[in-house]
Amino acid sequence: MPVIDGKLISRNLRESIKAQVQNLAVCPSLHVILIGNDEESLRYVRLKEKAAAEVGAHCQVHHLSSATTQEAIELVEKLNQDPAVHGILVQLPLPAEIDEDLVVATVKPSKDVDGLHPLNLGLSFFGRQEFTSCASRVILMLIDEHIPVTKPRVLMIGDSSDVVKPLGGILIGRGYPVTIVPEWMDGIDCSLYQVVILEKCEPQSFSREMFAAGTLVIDAGFHWLDGKTRGNAVTGTFENQDGTWLLPVPGGLGPLLITMLLDNLVKSVGGHG
Repeated sequence: MPVIDGKLISRNLRESIKAQVQNLAVCPSLHVILIGNDEESLRYVRLKEKAAAEVGAHCQVHHLSSATTQEAIELVEKLNQDPAVHGILVQLPLPAEIDEDLVVATVKPSKDVDGLHPLNLGLSFFGRQEFTSCASRVILMLIDEHIPVTKPRVLMIGDSSDVVKPLGGILIGRGYPVTIVPEWMDGIDCSLYQVVILEKCEPQSFSREMFAAGTLVIDAGFHWLDGKTRGNAVTGTFENQDGTWLLPVPGGLGPLLITMLLDNLVKSVGGHG
């Protein structure tokens, strides 16, 4: 049970999404709000544009070099009112001077294809959200596929608003025994858990030997080391072994997040996520 190929899973899912798009009466339309010129944000948005084109969806980027909170809200409200817009995504993080929470909360929940509107996050505790956050969808899919236990013990190391907090609410709502710590602390025994999400940890600090057989390990840490993207786990220690699954960095969570965004977009055309 070696390293999970996120790119391969993503390609297969996108073929299915492409087929769904071809059967729709209208072309799904995603509108991305990008404020500022952060290089990583620009790169992520380009990847989303490319992915949307691959499945036959429309993606329009509203790139503002600068904006106030009110200007950002007004743009969101304009897109909310446009029936031709099926999905709205606010590219995060926003510049420090903008109230990020307020802007995201302005997005109409039925167009919140990123699944981060506070109403969708709150309702996800009860399983009644219109859209599930993209990271949560990826991880829930992998739990269903690789963990045979009905309610596995889950350890989440991190405190992000796009991975840990949305997923934590969903898992607790489902009755999973969940442990959340904001960052790695000495004394944590990863072998006690069947699912471990590694987000706020030191780069290359986890190896296969730290986990019990059959554990699903999700690497959600992104570090730039020696000119390469690295994760929190040492991928090589999970290869050519039988017993533990790793979704690695790179080639794991990243491509799957965009794929789930596209799937949410397709669902938005039908009015449900």
